[in-house]
Amino acid sequence: MNTKIQEKKLTLRRIRRKSQFMPIVPGIFTVGNVISGFISLVLSLSGNFVSASFLIILGVIFDLLDGKIARMTHATSRFGVEFDSLADFLTFGIAPSFMLFAMGVYDFHHWGFLVPILYIIAGAFRLARYNLTAEHNVKTDFRGMPLPLGGIFIASYVLFSYELWGELRYKQNLTPALVLLSWLLISNVRYPATITIKPGKFFKLKLSATILIILAILCKPKLFIFPVVAVYILYSFIKEIYWFISRFQRRGNEI
Repeated sequence: MNTKIQEKKLTLRRIRRKSQFMPIVPGIFTVGNVISGFISLVLSLSGNFVSASFLIILGVIFDLLDGKIARMTHATSRFGVEFDSLADFLTFGIAPSFMLFAMGVYDFHHWGFLVPILYIIAGAFRLARYNLTAEHNVKTDFRGMPLPLGGIFIASYVLFSYELWGELRYKQNLTPALVLLSWLLISNVRYPATITIKPGKFFKLKLSATILIILAILCKPKLFIFPVVAVYILYSFIKEIYWFISRFQRRGNEI
């Protein structure tokens, strides 16, 4: 009898220890995100832009893992949401913008330097808006482009450009791209929170395409991350425009 009671007590202690440890696990990945952002800044300062870009992409991996693990272990908290947002602001807001300054894309002699600042402000707004609603509902889609998408777009373009030409090309196109990214951050354009392939029409084709894209990214990340991210960002944007026009036409027909 005493043995069974002792075993139950030991089991309860183990459960308590696990429950105390679980909230820490997502935070470890968030710390990894912060470290990635800081090292990216240091590498940009020293002119190592390819490695700085890889650190931003590494931050995306940490960001995905901390959210996924927090939900799996039921370790979500207000503190975790705020901490994660601060990490995202550093790694996907400040670090990419600073890298563009360090690369000489923008300088303080022209008004163009306001463009990356606009991106940083839009990123801060996006995170603040997200934090207000993060705990109130389970999200099937995001309202406005998530900041990590903007960060990975900039970082992956740097990798893409250096892989093809050995330097950053078409710098002039980065200004309208950053303006568009800034607008998407504060917009109501919907981006899916998760990407799922449901059985149905063209299921095999979609699955095959997804596998090919993943393999391409794993084999040649410098070449394939950028076009995949760019298509994803534009697809959601164009889809939202199509939805808006369709709704406008339906209202016109009703009148």
